Amino acid sequence: MPGTPAQCQVQVANRGSIVEAYTLTPVGDLAGYAVIEPATLSLYPDAEGTATITITVPREAVVEAGDVAFGVLVQPQEHPADTAVPEAVAHVQAFSDITAELTPRTSHGSRIGRHTLAVDNRGNRPVTVELTGKDPDAVMEFRFSPSTVEVAPGTAAFSKIKARPLDRIWRGTSKTRQFSVVVTQVTTGGPNGTKAALTSVDGMMVQDPILPAWTGKAIAGALAAAALLVGLWFVALRPAIESSAENAVEKPLKQLQQKVDEAKTQAGAAQQAANTAQNSAKNTAKGQSEQEKNLSDREKELAAQAAAMVGTPFSQRWPLKAKPGKTVEESFEVPKDKVLRITDVNFESQGSTGWLDLRKDKNSLGGVAPQYFRNIQDYRYISPLAVLVAGEKVVVSLKCDSPAPGATDCENAVMVGGILTDKPPAPTTPPTSAAPN
Repeated sequence: MPGTPAQCQVQVANRGSIVEAYTLTPVGDLAGYAVIEPATLSLYPDAEGTATITITVPREAVVEAGDVAFGVLVQPQEHPADTAVPEAVAHVQAFSDITAELTPRTSHGSRIGRHTLAVDNRGNRPVTVELTGKDPDAVMEFRFSPSTVEVAPGTAAFSKIKARPLDRIWRGTSKTRQFSVVVTQVTTGGPNGTKAALTSVDGMMVQDPILPAWTGKAIAGALAAAALLVGLWFVALRPAIESSAENAVEKPLKQLQQKVDEAKTQAGAAQQAANTAQNSAKNTAKGQSEQEKNLSDREKELAAQAAAMVGTPFSQRWPLKAKPGKTVEESFEVPKDKVLRITDVNFESQGSTGWLDLRKDKNSLGGVAPQYFRNIQDYRYISPLAVLVAGEKVVVSLKCDSPAPGATDCENAVMVGGILTDKPPAPTTPPTSAAPN
């Protein structure tokens, strides 16, 4: 068994005619773990000597389980050409030493939490494990990619995990979902094989609401703005337009009346005055129709501006991985005819040393040193942290000074949330009254 000494003996006989000294040296794959006592035998002619071989294989993955051949080099000092190498076989028994680590330990998301499970095999034989997830309230389901992995001795295998709550949170506060991932060894033998739980690791998902907390306020604000615009139309704009239309029509009607009076005395002029009145009435009706069309277009424009203020929730998480002394970054460009308002920022740390930064193009919006916190650094803003228009970029970057203990890379993440709205339509020229010809 690895970690426990095992012994055997080697017997040396001197069949020569002189006193001979024999040097005993272990050879083979187990030579580094074998000790021979005594290491030298001095024998008279026709005498025999015995030495004890003690083999101590360490409890680690350096020597795989199974039969391992070894030998002893017996070299006489007076007659070196008479060297002999007796051989034997040592059976190294199998042992298991499986550990698992979940990264990140805590994830954030409205629908899915993403993790990576590392399974380390410190034993001396390959192990096939099966991964399952469970939560105490049975409100989550888990997907593993892959769900069954084979881990060779002294190596690690990885599996991507998606933890998905069965219920959605549309609005309100976030909920913490506790769960654990169970690593079960699958052994062949028998019709169905056997399974034995080796280890488990606990994790957590913070389920965020799909709609941000300020969604209700934004809708209420949009409705209030729409109500204000409607009130402004009925109280100020419409009476002013109606008054302008009445003033524009009053003067032509007086002229028409004068011509009608003159027509009573002059028969020839009466027909001409009637034609003039008819043309004037047509022009007045045309002006009023154009005013009503302009007012209808203005109402549609105000409604489109109010709808553009609501928008859709925006959330994006960037996992960042950098070598020591390196800097990596990711970005998101605001699409055409869109406006992004940033209201939520989460910085995630696993203990590496460096700097996490959030920028609007080249202008920094704030950053943190990940070595000063673990898991999540959460920021939420009542007023938007920044407003980006089409073509501007949200940029996140990681500068790695040194990884967390036991890691080779700095691994952190940044999540940005907010509202993505349509660009408000450009205002048109206010409607004007049309004067009749």
